[in-house]
Amino acid sequence: MRKLFKLGLLAAMVAGIAKLVSTQKAEWRGLTEPEVREKLHTKLDSRIPSDKVDEIGNKIVETMRDKGALGEEAPSEV
Repeated sequence: MRKLFKLGLLAAMVAGIAKLVSTQKAEWRGLTEPEVREKLHTKLDSRIPSDKVDEIGNKIVETMRDKGALGEEAPSEV
């Protein structure tokens, strides 16, 4: 009975972590490049110098573009 309880607890923890990760991914998926960069600056500017945040942003945007997770920018109306 004790082993079954531990197994159930472990399964619940794994499911919770998987749900958290998918929620975090969904929050970033579909953002446009300027939105991604703005979000990074908002979260990291207080901890990391701005030029390092730009480097991180370049890598993240490149990876998101490769995976197809980057949203399309709406054409500007003139």
